[in-house]
Amino acid sequence: MYRTPKTTLIGDVLVRFSKRGDFELTFSKGPGVTLLSLRQDAGFAEVKGPFAEGGWSGAVEQAPKPLRGWLGLRDKLIHSQDQSVRYTVGDETFVFRL
Repeated sequence: MYRTPKTTLIGDVLVRFSKRGDFELTFSKGPGVTLLSLRQDAGFAEVKGPFAEGGWSGAVEQAPKPLRGWLGLRDKLIHSQDQSVRYTVGDETFVFRL
C-alpha cells in the first residue's frame, strides 16, 4: 500500500535484490499497469513510470524530493526480517505484506 494525505493505492509489488545490494522494485495495479519501476544500488538509481513524474536517473542523494521515499525503500526491505514492513517518510507511508 502507498498512502499520502490525498492518495491511497493498494497494488502488487515485485521486489528483487542481490547479495551485492542491487535492488529492483516494480509497483503495479493489475496486470500490465506498471505505476513505478525502480532500479537502485547504494549510490545510483533509475526510476520510471507515472509515479516517477516522467522518469529520473542519477545519484541517490540528488534525487528529486517526490522520489526520496521510494528510494528509501531499498534499505528498509533489504534489511527487514519481518513479514510486514511499514515505512513512513514525510507524508508518505509504504506498507508491505510479504
